[in-house]
Amino acid sequence: MSETIGVLETLGFWVEAFALIAIFFLDLKERKENRKERREQHEENAAQLQVAQSQAEATKKSADAATEAASAAKKSAEISASLNRPFMGLSNVALPGGAGTRLWNIVFALKNYGTLPALNVGLAVSFFTDNTPRATKTESASVQIFPADEFSSIVQFDLGDVDLAPVQNGKMKLRMDVRIPYRSDDNRKFEFLAQVSYVYGRFEIDRSETR
Repeated sequence: MSETIGVLETLGFWVEAFALIAIFFLDLKERKENRKERREQHEENAAQLQVAQSQAEATKKSADAATEAASAAKKSAEISASLNRPFMGLSNVALPGGAGTRLWNIVFALKNYGTLPALNVGLAVSFFTDNTPRATKTESASVQIFPADEFSSIVQFDLGDVDLAPVQNGKMKLRMDVRIPYRSDDNRKFEFLAQVSYVYGRFEIDRSETR
């Protein structure tokens, strides 16, 4: 009887041992499968992330390209608008009667260098002797000048007996600030500005700009 019990106990021990070993291997197998599944899931997530990143980069490139195209179109339109417009300037400033008298009739040649007519063209001239304001002459803004055409405007200035000789011999500087306002047919308004000096018997345009 005791031998039978001992055999049963031994058999039970080995059964338990085999059961534990089986559980161990099953657990090990499950862990390996779980690790494999997690690795596959990680790889799938990484692939999805890469696809999403590629799509985001493609979307950004497309947006950048659209922005660049819009910017280029805007610049092209601005350049076209800036070229297709009236563009007034001074082609010449002269004193036909000479500087022999104190009363000067100065001729300003206003020229349209643009591609469209200049409307409501005016002229304002401020005179200075050695930076001292002397007078301002204004012509009404009522002239229309077509492209490549000129319009001569005569402005009379009384230099005076005292300043005549110093200006003639160059000891006193005569300066004129010239302003030519005008507009285009679509009501865009512009203004040509120039500084003109009388130097040794002739007029020189020192600088100019258009606003």
